[in-house]
Amino acid sequence: MSNLRDLAKEITDKLPTEREKAIALHDYVRDNIKFGLNRYFDLSRPDNTLDIGIGHCNPNTELMTELFRQVDIEAYIHFVVLPKQIMKGAVSPNRYWLIPEQLSHSYTEVKVDGNWHNIDSYILDIPLFRAAKAKLSKEGLTIGYGAHIHSTIHWDGKSDAFSQFDKDMMLEDHGRVDKLDSYYSSNRYRHKVFGVTLNTLFRIMGKSLEARSKLYLDKLRQQYSEN
Repeated sequence: MSNLRDLAKEITDKLPTEREKAIALHDYVRDNIKFGLNRYFDLSRPDNTLDIGIGHCNPNTELMTELFRQVDIEAYIHFVVLPKQIMKGAVSPNRYWLIPEQLSHSYTEVKVDGNWHNIDSYILDIPLFRAAKAKLSKEGLTIGYGAHIHSTIHWDGKSDAFSQFDKDMMLEDHGRVDKLDSYYSSNRYRHKVFGVTLNTLFRIMGKSLEARSKLYLDKLRQQYSEN
């Protein structure tokens, strides 16, 4: 984790308060990792996610949590189960059927200035967030395109902030997870199709699936990009 430690210190080195450091790390992940499915899927480690510059909720949460820890900000990964509808429109229609009915979603619990906050507002990049909110508004939807009507990508370091999670959508609460590999091999993990984990599928077709996901989401971003 030496590279991760150096990055975290570089981002926060000149910032005087814990809150400012936490916000800077949050914004770095939001601004530098495009939302999408990278070739390692949920098994993408922080270095993989940084190198590829693409990640969805679980890799981004692992990266976010580790960056906080590298500058001694206490943080944990928290898993919940959400309905697949949040991803409708964020993947091509001919691949949407591959998504399980229930999704294993993670967010970060982070302690800043003595107070705990729950956040996943770093998961959606700014262009995709704008596109998703525009599509939801145009189509009169409350959920889809990787977002929901209450989504935010801004965090003030003093409150909860979510771009994907919403407690009203939560189907199950699995709490803090310390050992990701054990969680991904457990019955609680939902990312399986016909009994096969999506991690296995991505191990076989990862680069191709990554490229297709990026192409599809980049078209959505471009459609609603600002001039």
